[in-house]
Amino acid sequence: MPPNLGSLVNLQSLPNFVVSGGSDQSGIREIGPLSHLRGTLCISGLENVTDVEDARRANLKCKERLDSLVLKWSHSSDTRETESVVLDMLEPHTKLKELTIKSYAGEEFSSWVGGPLFSNMVLVCLQKCNNCLSLPPLGQLPHLRELYISGMNAVESVGAEFYGERMLPFPVLETLEFVEMQHWKEWLPFQADHEGGAFPCLKTLLVKKCSKLEGKLPENLNSLAKLKIVECEELVVSIANCKQLRQLNIDGCKVLVHTAAKVEFELLESLCLSNILEMMSLQTGELLKKGLTKVRDLKISGCEELTSSLKNEKGRLLQQLTSLGSLEIEDNSRLVEELGKEAEELQISKCKLEFLELKKCENLSKLLKGLNQLSSLQELRIHECSSLVSFPDVGLPSLKDIQITSCDSLIYFAKFQIPQNLRRTEIKDCKSLKSLVDEEAVSSSWSSFSHSCLEYLRIRGCESLTSLSLSGQLPRTLKHLDLENCDRLELIAGDGFFRDNTNDCLEYIRIWNCQNLKSLPDGLCHLSNLQTLGIGNCGSLVSIPRLSGGRRPSNLRKIWIIGCNKLEALPEDMHNLNSLEELSIDYREGLTFPPNLTSLEIGKVKSCKSLWELEWGLHRLTSLRELGIRSTDPDTVSFPPDMVRMETFFPKSLTNLSIDGFPNLKKLSSKGFQFLTSLQSLDLSNCPKLASIPEEGLPPSLERLTIYECPVLKERCQPGKGRYWHKISHIPFIWIDYKQM
Repeated sequence: MPPNLGSLVNLQSLPNFVVSGGSDQSGIREIGPLSHLRGTLCISGLENVTDVEDARRANLKCKERLDSLVLKWSHSSDTRETESVVLDMLEPHTKLKELTIKSYAGEEFSSWVGGPLFSNMVLVCLQKCNNCLSLPPLGQLPHLRELYISGMNAVESVGAEFYGERMLPFPVLETLEFVEMQHWKEWLPFQADHEGGAFPCLKTLLVKKCSKLEGKLPENLNSLAKLKIVECEELVVSIANCKQLRQLNIDGCKVLVHTAAKVEFELLESLCLSNILEMMSLQTGELLKKGLTKVRDLKISGCEELTSSLKNEKGRLLQQLTSLGSLEIEDNSRLVEELGKEAEELQISKCKLEFLELKKCENLSKLLKGLNQLSSLQELRIHECSSLVSFPDVGLPSLKDIQITSCDSLIYFAKFQIPQNLRRTEIKDCKSLKSLVDEEAVSSSWSSFSHSCLEYLRIRGCESLTSLSLSGQLPRTLKHLDLENCDRLELIAGDGFFRDNTNDCLEYIRIWNCQNLKSLPDGLCHLSNLQTLGIGNCGSLVSIPRLSGGRRPSNLRKIWIIGCNKLEALPEDMHNLNSLEELSIDYREGLTFPPNLTSLEIGKVKSCKSLWELEWGLHRLTSLRELGIRSTDPDTVSFPPDMVRMETFFPKSLTNLSIDGFPNLKKLSSKGFQFLTSLQSLDLSNCPKLASIPEEGLPPSLERLTIYECPVLKERCQPGKGRYWHKISHIPFIWIDYKQM
């Protein structure tokens, strides 16, 4: 903090004040004269207060315009007694509205914390006060609305000391959170709990990661709208009297109790039940018949007892969930089977389910036909269902979006045909997947895609995939095709597919790390709407068909072809792609470029001789703005060579230049860099011998200079002491080895 801050007696805003260690002028006493402070004041570094008199002289008690106060210790001081007295001295004015205390190391809070005179206090937050043995009497604060308590690891019991001496504790509290109370064992009821005395207005209650908390939660929380219990393995949760619940999330508790069969959860909209060890006296059938008609979101994880109760009591879950829009089931294969049977038997027409996610249902071998009755289902997610082999033979009429991940037994995405209205499909890490459709079971291979509306297809990490379809067909509506890490992929589409059939939809093709792919299908030139083609690290790829000369002009905008070491040649007609703007390729001899490129990246340049002799023709690319060259040329010592002027091979339009990997490059030539009058960014990477920049300096237009793994140049460009610092210090952004200078 600046020295003599206390002399600014008219200062009104000081959001953060850091108490410094040592005998300087940043002591907390500097706050004392600032009587006009208003809004929020955060005082951190309180462990540096060694003289409690300094804390008293901060005079917080007289700063009546402060609304919010944050008191932060970074670590415990030498004595807990000192911190206790410091907190005593930091008592604020009673008009304060919000209070946060963090990492305080005393064993108890000061008497003013929770004092009833703080009638304006609406929010209190206590964090990581690990030595405090009990909570302050916050129930005495008459207008407290939000209370957040976390990391109070020494607290074992919450009871009378927490409620205070009011007849009606926490009269208007709406939000209460307890998080990570590692040794908390019991929550004692208020003595008048049976009369509904405590928390009459509480709407949100969160208890999370309190693993030793036993017993029950307070009862008669008649206003509670949101209850969330997470990782409280010893806790018994009763929902018998929570009539106003809208959201109920129980993830990890000992027992869930619902004994009042007459209670109807008429407002409940979201229900999550996960990892509950026992459902004691839970009258499941009665609850489902009356309690879930307005639930829109339902998640069930584990909870095998729930499935047993449904079966024993002949519960009809889907029939009662008339408002259900989203259903997630994890680690409960039996429940999925029961719901499938129910749907098939009842032929449900009222179910509004739009989203279904199944996860870790390891015994689920197939999706039952009953799912076809879910006429509103639009999104389906299936993750880690290791036994799943097949999908329903027919159906899912409204399905538009499906994601499948880590289903190791899945061989085909569909038995006969892709669901008719499906728009988007993503399949990832299904190691047995061979093809999208089992066309051997179809009398006519054409029928598997003939009525498909699929637009987006993404397949990754499917090591057994040999072809997208055995017949070499693709959906006519497909716009986006993305294939990655499919090591055995041999066929994308038959050679005649694009040539013989006009495809007006395909816009994006990306194929990455498909090591067995040897060629792309002929007829790519007929894909008149194709804008992006990316091919990378396909080690067996030998050839790429021509990209222009189709029935209509090419619309390609971006091409990446990199890391395909067996590729014999780039498409011979690439220079005819007049619409192409971005190109990233590995160098091949005889390379010529389309005329309208704005971005060009060339890798694996073994010799720059053809560049210096103008064979690349870069000077003719008058729209080029971004250029990157990665080279292993051992003969390039100067960039460009001393006998060559920059203006003869680079266009003036260049704004970004990247030079990467030249092992023997020693200098940037003084000839030509000044010619690049539009250059804004220069990247120099992996040039271990690069030692100098042009004598005239770099272009004045330069706004960003990046130097990475160029150790000699790095040393010479160090701020203040480097040999070239005076030549580059005017550049606004300079980064050296990921560090901004």
